Amino acid sequence: MLLRNVFTKTVRDLRWPTFWVALGMGAMTGYFALLFPTYSKIVDLNSILDKMGPAAKLLGASLGDASTLIGFLHIELFSMILPALMVAFAAGMASGFTAGEESRGTIDVLLSYPVSRRRLVLEKTLAIVLATILAAIVVWVFAVVGAAASGSALPWDKLAAALAMLVLLGLAFGAIALAIAAFTGNRGAAIGVAVGLMVVMYLVDALSAIVDSLGVIRPLSFFRYYMGGDPLRNGLSIPDAGVLGAVAVVFLALAVIAFERRDLAA
Repeated sequence: MLLRNVFTKTVRDLRWPTFWVALGMGAMTGYFALLFPTYSKIVDLNSILDKMGPAAKLLGASLGDASTLIGFLHIELFSMILPALMVAFAAGMASGFTAGEESRGTIDVLLSYPVSRRRLVLEKTLAIVLATILAAIVVWVFAVVGAAASGSALPWDKLAAALAMLVLLGLAFGAIALAIAAFTGNRGAAIGVAVGLMVVMYLVDALSAIVDSLGVIRPLSFFRYYMGGDPLRNGLSIPDAGVLGAVAVVFLALAVIAFERRDLAA
């Protein structure tokens, strides 16, 4: 069949990875929301964090009050686990859009269809945007249901704001992976660099609360914008969202340019 719509084909190809990632992230978040009242009665997490001292800031405890569900979710999930899963998902899928086709030797077949390279990248990127948004929606639904079942307060709008920032974080790193894949044709390098950058940026952001000298380079960390405004308590920060969105757009543009100009391996 003649390939006329890259977007719908990519959505179809991503349907099962998206389903499992969304289900896993959603079920985990819902479980924590459901578990919170019981856990808070058994364990005084705030006391434990106080005893940990500065080390607790590596868990994102500087922004969270573990006696509330919002703080509990921030410390347990939103500080690192959910970002890691979203970034791995976005970077893994985005890097395969170009480099994956090259490594499988199918890029020449794909480009033999009446589809420009630019359209190929843009429509595939739009599919990953949709996939990350769907995953965030599933997390939101599970969290709200879990909180309602446990009788815990969870502002749905603040949760949505945090998930919007999570999507933007994933897309920013995904765009970096896409750009590297488009420049090099190496999917492993694209995923490795994106995930490696995520770890380094997380550590810079977390340690900047302990090591004053790191405050100078903290603005270079995407995590500064992802949770720096504490969207789980304060709602969406338009400037912070704009920074992550701008990063994603810039690296997407670089990916388009690289993919259009590079000689591709067949």
